[in-house]
Amino acid sequence: RAEELGDMQRREPVQLEQMLLVKDLEDAEVARQQGNEHFKAGRLPEALAHYEKGLELLKMQPEVPASSVATLLSNAALCYLKLKWPDRAKKKATMAIVAIKQAEDQSFDQSKLYYRRSLACEALQEFGMAVDDMSRALQHAKAVAQSLAEQHRLKGEVERLKKLKASAEAELERKQQQKTNEKSAEVHRLQGKEVKGEGYSSQVSSEYLTEQDFSHWTMSRVKEAVIGVTHTAENGATIQIVELQEQSKVTASITNKKGKRALYYEMDLHCAWLGKSAGNEMKGLIRVYNIAHDTKFELGGDENTSYMYQLGWDQRLSGVWADQLKTEAPELFDLVAVKVDGVIKDLRKK
Repeated sequence: RAEELGDMQRREPVQLEQMLLVKDLEDAEVARQQGNEHFKAGRLPEALAHYEKGLELLKMQPEVPASSVATLLSNAALCYLKLKWPDRAKKKATMAIVAIKQAEDQSFDQSKLYYRRSLACEALQEFGMAVDDMSRALQHAKAVAQSLAEQHRLKGEVERLKKLKASAEAELERKQQQKTNEKSAEVHRLQGKEVKGEGYSSQVSSEYLTEQDFSHWTMSRVKEAVIGVTHTAENGATIQIVELQEQSKVTASITNKKGKRALYYEMDLHCAWLGKSAGNEMKGLIRVYNIAHDTKFELGGDENTSYMYQLGWDQRLSGVWADQLKTEAPELFDLVAVKVDGVIKDLRKK
């Protein structure tokens, strides 16, 4: 219960007892079958351990059918979904999709892969991607002539996610307007108080309130921290932050009210990245936003209390190497967030 509420760090879903169950397995198919038995019995950690062991065994083989890899990845994604690890479920489903694309396997039914990734995106509140993936799941279901009942169910899921997306966008717009109104009201309350350059302290109402503006300092430190941040994938591909773009917004100030200090800050960072894989290059963008004094970095957290991110890249580029870079790009979010938190820690010492 404490883990669910965020009062303590979550344990890994697979613990030592599950690892001991699979340590002597030598056949990936046996691991899959035993994993299925555990899954049917509701023993999700045990099932996940078997699926992960199966993938480990497949990696040791010189040649492996893409369908075998994708099936185990898909099963692992489902376990992560039910165990409430949507970020990992999304990554496993994406890896399965990439494996099938790389093998150009037209016979494999990919509807489950996109369906599970869509549910993971929904849990992460990435509703736009959730709608896209559920639509793809429906397309693949039609392509392999799944039952009309299943196609109807998937169509209903698409419509449900579209409503969620519209509702989330409306709520975000409402909150942004509310913040704008609050800022305007604060200006009036402070009677038009103007905060000047970095480190400048202005007094209001006979030393009742002082404020120091650290926006320029914070912007400079964030720029130094994030440029050069690099993620290296298992296959050797790299993705590096190369620029903090001008549309990035950073505000930071420290107020002192009757001897009580308070830090206020907001950041909306637009970073350009360069990915390299197999001799190819891809340029992209990552926006890390909702960074504020009342939010924190938490994967899969609520959009009202956690950092959020958006990704973009050149849609004209395609191929296995491009899909791999797209799969790995979300890892930049973690790296950038850690760097930003480091700057905030230094800011608190001011």
